[in-house]
Amino acid sequence: MSPERRFSRWRGLENYGLTCCVNALLQSFIATPELKFLLNRWDSSSVREDALNNVPVHLKGVLGAIRDPSCRAPHKDFLRCLDRQHIQLNVQHDADEVFLAVLNFIHQQMDDKALALEIQSLYRLSVELHHQCVECSSNQFLPSSSYLLSLPLHIRNQNNTLKDCLASFFELQKLSGIDNCFCDQCKTRTPFTHGHRILSLPTILCVQLQRFRYSDSGWMYKLDCSVEFQESLDFQDICSRDVFSKDFQKNEGTKYSLFAVIVHSGTAMFGHYTAFVRATGGSDWFYANDSHVEPVSWEAVRETYGGRSRTAYMLLYRREPTQTQGGGEGEEQEGERQEGERREGEVQEGERQEGGRRKRKKRGGEKQEGEKQEGEKQEGAVHEGGRREGKKQGVGGNKKGRNRKGRN
Repeated sequence: MSPERRFSRWRGLENYGLTCCVNALLQSFIATPELKFLLNRWDSSSVREDALNNVPVHLKGVLGAIRDPSCRAPHKDFLRCLDRQHIQLNVQHDADEVFLAVLNFIHQQMDDKALALEIQSLYRLSVELHHQCVECSSNQFLPSSSYLLSLPLHIRNQNNTLKDCLASFFELQKLSGIDNCFCDQCKTRTPFTHGHRILSLPTILCVQLQRFRYSDSGWMYKLDCSVEFQESLDFQDICSRDVFSKDFQKNEGTKYSLFAVIVHSGTAMFGHYTAFVRATGGSDWFYANDSHVEPVSWEAVRETYGGRSRTAYMLLYRREPTQTQGGGEGEEQEGERQEGERREGEVQEGERQEGGRRKRKKRGGEKQEGEKQEGEKQEGAVHEGGRREGKKQGVGGNKKGRNRKGRN
């Protein structure tokens, strides 16, 4: 598909009162066909009570109506629904907080819990916490594991790279002094190293660059420093082997491709959100600033590394499919993506044909109605002519009768 045609299919979203944050996030959801595919599997008609306040119902509606040119405001009901869920209109919001809130609403409000878990699993990065004794080097893994839907990365007030930020997140931290832990081997409290280990990687990796900080006096400020990132990402090139848990599946893909960047412009107290998104299966980038959308180059995306005008705040990567024996997860995900696009194409083609059929039916009905009216008009003219002729003859007969009476 040519860039011009992809551009014609991408659509901007009108700002209805400080809704740039939600608009930018919706552009990233639109660029995630995996999410739409799972939502389309959900029978949302089963939600009968309180459907107006159901976030996944309205999100499904947005993703379904975004390609319909006859729908002038496909996201308006979604915005109103969020407003009723305390993500208010005319109020500035943090993009990462709204992103997590939407995923939580999906998990809580979908009646199909298995499908809701699949949607959450799209973004779930599972990790386990473990301790290692500095004295005897024995590992003590905690029995509980946790997960992250958005990976928060600390950045320094200087030039950064995404690779360094990721490595810093998984770097072991030393616990000593009053933070010493009890070692089963040493039978006493000893210094420990503490850190995260990756159990599984998500299909969609969401990275939050933590640019907003609080000063000692309690004021929030923003770091405009540079954070360099690339279009491709491989965890095996970034992290050491120790970062992966022993339960991590060796055949699980670790390579990712960037497909969306949520950008913040301005200061911590007042700003504006926009988004760079890439069409699925293509290399063309688009810049979405509320209702305005334009094609851009990768160089334009790189300009968001740092600076007050545009700074990358959230990065969304898609895991690249992997080839495994007998068909693997990558093939399954790619098949789901293609199936979702095929169904979307069938729906659009069906809507186009239905629209054409309705137009032809309307034109045919108008033609029949016109012929009917014309026939009635002609028939009325005939009746009117006969009536006038009869009246004329009746008047003439009466006149002749009066004349005959006068002569008698």
